Amino acid sequence: MRNKRYMASYGLAFFEERDMKKLSEKAAKGWHLKRFRFAGYGLEKCEPEDVIFSIDYRKLRKDEEEEYFELFAFGGWTHVCSSADMHIFKAAPETTPIYSDTESSIDKLARLAKPVNLAASIALVITMVLWVFMTFTTGTIQHIAEQGFTYSFVFTVPAVMTSGGVYYHMWKNLRLKSKHI
Repeated sequence: MRNKRYMASYGLAFFEERDMKKLSEKAAKGWHLKRFRFAGYGLEKCEPEDVIFSIDYRKLRKDEEEEYFELFAFGGWTHVCSSADMHIFKAAPETTPIYSDTESSIDKLARLAKPVNLAASIALVITMVLWVFMTFTTGTIQHIAEQGFTYSFVFTVPAVMTSGGVYYHMWKNLRLKSKHI
């Protein structure tokens, strides 16, 4: 039997809670999160564990990491792994959630939105420029632009959708906040 597995992500911008719940279910079956990448999770076989997971999006300098992880540890959360500016934590099921109020949830999404929007904007501009070259040139330049446009488009559509997903969740939290006022 293999001791390592890969679990695909549903997409954090759209289904963050679903991903975290699935990680908890896997941990209960003895598959512990060890690595996190853009599109999924690396799991390793260990003893079953009853835990919940949460993710935080924060850009950290090296000198800030220790204090940042200690702050979460004080609240009962253990750092599991990080990838880029995304940090996954685990805790016992009765632990107070990292984001227990609407304002902190919106703040978390706003931090996520910055790099997502930057990537989507750059991809969109590149795609538009390639479309212009593809449309208004001929010969070799047009052929190169067509190829570039195709690859660029394949990246741009999910990037723009991810950006939209982040803003959808921010909007949803704002609506929830306005209902409680």
